[in-house]
Amino acid sequence: MEKKRIYFYFLLTASTLAVICFATFFYIRQLNRTISDNITNSVSEIAEHDRQAIQSYIEHCWADLSDIAERFRRDGCQTIREVQERMNLETATSEFTHIYLIAEDGTVYTDQYDTGVPGGATDRYPDFLSFFREDQERIVMRTDDIPGNDPSRRAAMLYGIRLSDCTVEGKAMSAFIGITDLSSIQDKMVIDSFYKNGEYRGHSALIDTSGNYIVNINKKVYLNERNNLYEHLLESEHSELTNEELGQKLKNQETFGFYHSHKGERYQELFYFIPFGDDMDLYFIMSVNEEVFMEQSRVFVTMSITMLAVCTVTVITMLLIVMHYQGKTIRTSEKARSQKEFLSNMSHEIRTPLNGLIGMNHLIMAHIDDDSKKAQIQEWLLKSHSTANYLLSLVNDILDMSKLQAGRVDLVCEPLLLSSLVDETGAMQADNIKSRGITFTIETDLCAPCIEGDATRIKQILMNILGNAAKFTPKGRSIRFTVRQEKTDEEHVNTIFICADTGIGMSKEYLGNIFDAFSQEQNRHTDAAKGTGLGMAISRLLANAMGGDITVESELNAGSTFTVTIPSRIVTDIPDYLKQEKEDTGQKDAAGQTARRPLKILVAEDVELNAEILLSILAMEGFETVHASDGREALELFERSAVGEFDLILMDMQMPVMDGCAAAAAIRGLNRADASTVIIYACTANTFQEDRDLAFASGMNDFVTKPIDVSLLLKKLAAHPLSEGTPPS
Repeated sequence: MEKKRIYFYFLLTASTLAVICFATFFYIRQLNRTISDNITNSVSEIAEHDRQAIQSYIEHCWADLSDIAERFRRDGCQTIREVQERMNLETATSEFTHIYLIAEDGTVYTDQYDTGVPGGATDRYPDFLSFFREDQERIVMRTDDIPGNDPSRRAAMLYGIRLSDCTVEGKAMSAFIGITDLSSIQDKMVIDSFYKNGEYRGHSALIDTSGNYIVNINKKVYLNERNNLYEHLLESEHSELTNEELGQKLKNQETFGFYHSHKGERYQELFYFIPFGDDMDLYFIMSVNEEVFMEQSRVFVTMSITMLAVCTVTVITMLLIVMHYQGKTIRTSEKARSQKEFLSNMSHEIRTPLNGLIGMNHLIMAHIDDDSKKAQIQEWLLKSHSTANYLLSLVNDILDMSKLQAGRVDLVCEPLLLSSLVDETGAMQADNIKSRGITFTIETDLCAPCIEGDATRIKQILMNILGNAAKFTPKGRSIRFTVRQEKTDEEHVNTIFICADTGIGMSKEYLGNIFDAFSQEQNRHTDAAKGTGLGMAISRLLANAMGGDITVESELNAGSTFTVTIPSRIVTDIPDYLKQEKEDTGQKDAAGQTARRPLKILVAEDVELNAEILLSILAMEGFETVHASDGREALELFERSAVGEFDLILMDMQMPVMDGCAAAAAIRGLNRADASTVIIYACTANTFQEDRDLAFASGMNDFVTKPIDVSLLLKKLAAHPLSEGTPPS
């Protein structure tokens, strides 16, 4: 058997090598065909980048001219002398070496206090208006004959913009002209794109549509001389385009490239052309020697062979690993199948209550004005509320599983009354259990009625276990829920929750997988009671995160017993808001209302719907409220209020303008008597521990999570020192 496996591996490896060699041969053959296209694309990208840099500079110069014209209008220059003084000042503070103002009749007014009329006997200035086409608002061009320029640097760039509604001394002005040195364009060009061993094998150039170089291909600025692209191409031994074809493409403002070679040279040269657009009769050119392509091809071939060699070794290694872990792959596939089934179940679980919500919402809207349906509408609303809570718990399950598997679980350690927790859990499951015809009993033996822990998470574990017990216990049988405690020392206690049912039980094989994610036993008894397969996995992870554990004993057709052990610290000083769960301390006055001063609450909430709901609930319960739509407004309302006017602030953490934490910190920093004493609750959907830490660090007193548990919020508000008893409802 071992020899056969070695022989199989040998054949598999040899076949793999043969395929790799065959693929390598064709890969290298195709590489040279592809490399030219790739380098052309690279050249086009570089050329486009350089063209955009030049065009941005040209646009900048036009914008500067427009800004200068606007400043002339704004400053109200009334005389030619004032205009020339201003142009002289602008020349000194801008990139322009000269600025000219051109009148409608062609008269030129300069920054050097000179005036010229085109066509005059002694005029030194060209007819600048003739540079504009009839419909052209802006121009850019090279000019070599500008009066006043340094004779050694006569080449320059001319920028012009048309003016409208501009008059000086009653004379209409038509254009502004700005002159810059040609080097200003040259400096914006990435000319040395391909430089090696002191030799330029790639160049950039700027030409006009007549083929005249503005900055030529050899990076020389020609003085009083126009080197022309067509003259350059006449020296070619071979060119893919004739001068006539090239001229037509330039005239049509096309983007294109072509190869040509000079006489006696070994390699061809690629020319790539990009136009600047209708406003600019300019073209950007990039040329690259074919030798560059060949060098890159050789580099690619070397790299490819190296890469293929590495890939060969890697593939062989991976083949061995794949063979070695074949069994693991099968198990992974099984897990993927389980996850797929889970997603299918989740889709069903989510869509079913959503369908009910949408249907009940439709019925409520259809009968909202029918007084005879009032009782039915109330029933629909109660069912909608219950269904929405189920959907919330379903989403929480999915999020909890993701966080728990990633090792991130947020636990809230605060005082809780075990009797209340047990009563609430039992009450939530009692109807479900009894409606199935199952006997349900609760037994408690508590030595520490108040402990520290996360009541929500503990209830989540117990609800999962009790819910499963109800689901898999037939009619006529029983479920017993027992809670007892064992002290570990004077300050700590183990609370033990036991759920024992006489249901269908589980097989011994399945007991080993019951706490795995997506795990569900498949038999004829469980097919009718499908779930997400996450409840037990989440419960075990939560119990472990709290330092406890869950164990299970089960026998088919005899029932199951789940035991949850949670260690915790004993709380001897029970908070006031928890005491009110055990006794009613409210005293009624003669009118039968709760004797208290209504609390005044500042509600900082940016979401309009959330604010409307919260304000309505608080108003209905007898509280006086003021709304702030962001943190800044909350801070300002508190600053403007009288000392002690606000008893409590409900502060959303995420708001525009100023977030809740910043607003809370700012309130605590105010110089007034109640700034440090006013109660501030963080009211937010952020439930991570770092969010709680951030809220407390900013000076907040408590944390209320969204969706808001209204009954819990009202209990906290009722425990406020100024409030006696619970708010009226």
